Amino acid sequence: MNAKTLISLAAAAALSPLAMDSHAAAAAAPESATAATAATSARQPITRADQLPRRTVTLAKLPSEYLSAPLSELSAMGAQLETEVKDDLARYDIQDAATLRAYYSALATLAQLRGDWAAVPAWTAKSRALQEKIGGQLSAGLLTDLLSQQRLEKRDAAWLRAEVEKRYGALPWADVQESIKSGKGGAETYNPELVLGAFRSQIDAMATNGKMVVPDSIALAIISSRLQAELFAPNKAAIVAGLQAVIDANTKTQARADLWTPRTFAIPAEAKATPVVVAVWDSGVDMALFKPAAPLAGLAFDEDAKPSPELLRPLGEAQSRWPQLRSLIKGAMDQRAALDTPDSRQFRATMSGLKAEQVKGFSEDMSLTSLYVHGTHVAGIAVEGNPFARVFAATQLWSAKLEPKLPTEAQARATAAAYGQMVESFKKAGVRVVNMSWRYGPSAYEGALAFHNQGGTPEARKAEAARLFKIERDALRAAIAGAPDIVFVAGSGNEDNSADFQEYIPAGFELPNLITAGAVDTAGQETSFSTFGKTVVVHANGFEVDSFVPGGARMKLSGTSMASPQVANLAAKLIALKPSLKASEVKALILQGAERMNGADGKPGRVQLIHPRKSAELAGIRL
Repeated sequence: MNAKTLISLAAAAALSPLAMDSHAAAAAAPESATAATAATSARQPITRADQLPRRTVTLAKLPSEYLSAPLSELSAMGAQLETEVKDDLARYDIQDAATLRAYYSALATLAQLRGDWAAVPAWTAKSRALQEKIGGQLSAGLLTDLLSQQRLEKRDAAWLRAEVEKRYGALPWADVQESIKSGKGGAETYNPELVLGAFRSQIDAMATNGKMVVPDSIALAIISSRLQAELFAPNKAAIVAGLQAVIDANTKTQARADLWTPRTFAIPAEAKATPVVVAVWDSGVDMALFKPAAPLAGLAFDEDAKPSPELLRPLGEAQSRWPQLRSLIKGAMDQRAALDTPDSRQFRATMSGLKAEQVKGFSEDMSLTSLYVHGTHVAGIAVEGNPFARVFAATQLWSAKLEPKLPTEAQARATAAAYGQMVESFKKAGVRVVNMSWRYGPSAYEGALAFHNQGGTPEARKAEAARLFKIERDALRAAIAGAPDIVFVAGSGNEDNSADFQEYIPAGFELPNLITAGAVDTAGQETSFSTFGKTVVVHANGFEVDSFVPGGARMKLSGTSMASPQVANLAAKLIALKPSLKASEVKALILQGAERMNGADGKPGRVQLIHPRKSAELAGIRL
């Protein structure tokens, strides 16, 4: 199965210009239960995503054709979804804040579709009340409210621009700057042609395969995207100008104190330390940039789980476009950070100039480039400041294509076997630390089966996805558990959701030799994207982290992909300086050295920020 790397790219936000707002989350609302009048008795508790029944919607035309259709043509679809969502909320006690937020955001979207502008703020308020991060508590749903108020009061774009500046400008900059900057970046690169192209190349194909029967989440995505064209597109310039004014007004605002950098340390080249082999289980590594493990520098498998000689993913025919693609990736990250650089200007120009027929090729280029840079960037973080680190490239050549492969039992068993072979290679190579900045769950299989209209009914498809996923999950768990002398580190995910509710591997495992890490910024504040849950036991800097990309250039990327190797970096340094440490002891030292940070309410929260210097001190290492 193709895992998902844990990098947060601004390019993805181009399809959701309201990503700073709870409105955009509506497109990802979970599929709900069978419609019926809810009983007045106690509601059924829902503690895991797989307990939610699945539902479908039958479309009258291709999804892309709804994007330019009159809103009235979406009314029946919206009414069906609204009835079902409200019935779900009455029937089920959904014990997951992220899922409930998606439901309430969906109801805000559906109220907009009906033109019931006055009803929108109540739903966004309910969603905002369930936000668990300070940025979301302050700003989620704000743009949805303003767009609805504009329609209700028949205000013009000048009013909206002023209100955006006023309302966002009144929020504490330190707490909302990430969402405002990334939101402005997404708004600025919004292009209806890009949305249309994405629908034609992916969602239309799913609908055609399914004979126009699609998951209800797709129906909600259609409505949300159509409303973006109706509400957002005419106001794009006003929204961007208002957000830019807020950013400009805070250019001289003092940044929050950097808590991260003073905690880190580097091992001097002359230190009494032992070489330590660090495996980067990822999308491929440019080994020319690092000291390789010897005698075996790595092991690779292709997208079919067959052995491959390529430790760094080949770009193929895209190799000649690498300089331009690298600039686009950097421009996407600069755009996310609201930086006006030559790369961000080129990125904006490229995004705004795309035509629908170019979107598939562009998206696959960006996907390929992301996979190409990911593993090398992660490796650079994992070995930073450690001259004794030796890199083992554990390469998975995941597909960069938009269309998912059809899951089969044969493929699941091949992937399961590859997991076992990979971990066996770690043992033979003397690997002591493994970083895994990727994750996936049964929903990936379920989505692929739905795309190909395989697996039977939605409920049968859910069961088949769970069965196939279990083959790989159990094999990966057994392989990691069977290597107790190796420290494994996983990234939690970038979905701002609970890993207790949505099942993911490897981040969801609870094993004595595995650590799952979430992401914070340098001030120690949990990032807006970081997934959380009981298995997320530590946090590290994963925001705009500087590292290598293939060829040796450096770039800042964000994601739990960047936080996880910070933890692996610490584990490798502890072992290099004290090689007698067991994997369980290394994990204990990292956890014991971590500091619980205060949450938005000023009380100790869920962030456990690692403290490399303190962990070294606990190990008896003098720095």
